[in-house]
Amino acid sequence: MPPTTTNPPAQRCRLSVTTRAESDAVVRVLMLLRRRGCTVVAVDFHRADRHGPGRLEVSVEAPSRTGHRLEEWLRGLVDVVAVGPG
Repeated sequence: MPPTTTNPPAQRCRLSVTTRAESDAVVRVLMLLRRRGCTVVAVDFHRADRHGPGRLEVSVEAPSRTGHRLEEWLRGLVDVVAVGPG
């Protein structure tokens, strides 16, 4: 019988991302999460307006090998102003 490998369980996390006005940051955020192997569970987005910047709340199941680096990667995206726990 061949050895089986078990992947460590995914960790669920919620992130709050602040974006600049009139940007494609939402698409960039979701694409980065997908490329890094995350499963997007929930998304809530509010477009920037005269009252404040854009805000994206996203819940993901992240692989244990990459989950601890998500905030760092998201901060590096164009038009992302801030990232923190949601």
